Amino acid sequence: MAAQIAGVVSKKILKESAENRFGQEDPYFETVHATNLLGRPTTKKKRKAAPEGISARDAKILTKVKRRAYRLDLCLFNFCGIRFGWSSVIGLVPAIGDALDMFMALMVVNTCNKIEGGLPARLRMWMLFNVVIDFFIGLIPFIGDLADAVYKCNTRNAVLLENLLKERGEENLKRTGLPLHESARIDTSHDTRPTTKNSGLKSSPPRNDSPSRPQPARTHMGGPSSRNPAPSAERKREPDIEMGRM
Repeated sequence: MAAQIAGVVSKKILKESAENRFGQEDPYFETVHATNLLGRPTTKKKRKAAPEGISARDAKILTKVKRRAYRLDLCLFNFCGIRFGWSSVIGLVPAIGDALDMFMALMVVNTCNKIEGGLPARLRMWMLFNVVIDFFIGLIPFIGDLADAVYKCNTRNAVLLENLLKERGEENLKRTGLPLHESARIDTSHDTRPTTKNSGLKSSPPRNDSPSRPQPARTHMGGPSSRNPAPSAERKREPDIEMGRM
């Protein structure tokens, strides 16, 4: 009965299913659309960049939270499609394992609260709610540790923090009037050569690669004498001493 209630809550209230990885979003990589060498559409993963419009301090805190969440939830090994981190291993320790796991999860929440302006009260309560659920799940021997590895409260809290900073970054960009993803609006399907209006340079004439027609040959009328034209009348004749001409 309890399992059926949990299934209904997960599917109907939390909207978690296998399609969306049970409500878990990857805070480290994102899937983008691309094309392969044959021109067919495909997808590939790339590392997520820091949200635009946030301060350097918030970007460092987000990176720190992601690094801690990765080490606690994902860093060790993969078993049956489930990634395990130090949180699952620590939870196996009797008596104090779950308490220590909860303490480290609270450290992640405390790091999230160090962003500029702090966390909103509702979001902070939601993060603490994730930690509490993770703690009570881990109290069940062995099966609870497997469920704890699936739930991954630290990764969930890292996603919540990233979404908050993304919203704040978009608001900051709108407030300052800076464009968002300016490079994505550039149309690369047209010719990218600079025009005369923008570059201030004269456009070069179109190049014609077809062979040009040869010039007609020049013909001289007047017989052989025309090949050696007579010297100009203005040129004075030199005296020939040997021939006796002066």
